[in-house]
Amino acid sequence: MKNPSSKDTQVILGNGWRQFAFARDDLEYLGTIRRGLEIGALAKDAEGHFLQVNGDMRQSLNTSRMEAMVRKAVVRIQPASVTRQPTPVERAAVVVVVKPRRRVVFPIEVPACAVESP
Repeated sequence: MKNPSSKDTQVILGNGWRQFAFARDDLEYLGTIRRGLEIGALAKDAEGHFLQVNGDMRQSLNTSRMEAMVRKAVVRIQPASVTRQPTPVERAAVVVVVKPRRRVVFPIEVPACAVESP
């Protein structure tokens, strides 16, 4: 397998790491790292080693190269999406749609004995 060069490596600082890993006490998550086709969370352990984390899998990274990448990394803060809540009037207004249905009416035949003869 080809060793990815620094040209293929991208570091983005921010909360994007949450897509790839769960918060842990022993790691400090910095952002995301993309190395060629591999992408994951960029983390730093208590000893100062950099790791690429995908779920529970940890892959160690070159410390000096990662320090340089973090220094020149792009900070991307993803804003929380703003959703408009309906007003009480809009919540109370209920749309009712009545669809006309075809009804088939069969003619009722009156039995001959029920008909009075003159």
